[in-house]
Amino acid sequence: MGMCGAYLRVTSEELRELREKPERYWEYADKARDTERAADVDKAWHALWYLIGKAGFEVDFVLGGALLGEADSDGPPRYFTAAEVETISAELSRTGFDQLSSGVELAELDANGIYPQIWDEPDALDYVRAGYDDLVTFFAGAAKAGDQVVTIVT
Repeated sequence: MGMCGAYLRVTSEELRELREKPERYWEYADKARDTERAADVDKAWHALWYLIGKAGFEVDFVLGGALLGEADSDGPPRYFTAAEVETISAELSRTGFDQLSSGVELAELDANGIYPQIWDEPDALDYVRAGYDDLVTFFAGAAKAGDQVVTIVT
């Protein structure tokens, strides 16, 4: 299966509960599956992290955020405040994927050990683009609603 990245929109009340009982993350994630409150970037998370790092995004929405629970737990989940979600949404909306990936060669991703090892396939960046485009929509919805976001790579 491999390591996959997922995102979950939560209200302030839900985040308070998850901060007290982080083990309930999976309950929330299961309920939100296949709704606008969840996004799954699958294995594209690492390439997204690499690309936004090169682009100098203000908030690392892939591996950043505050820990939700113990650092040695599965994941662990991390969260972004509503203010951080607004910043992420603004950065995503003003940075199209073509701009984000401009000048990046597949061989560069391969040479830097970016997971998954698919960079010998000519359309590999299309896979990453799909995850990015989903996150543009997801974070815009979260920002509009004033929601927080919980993310996990597991």
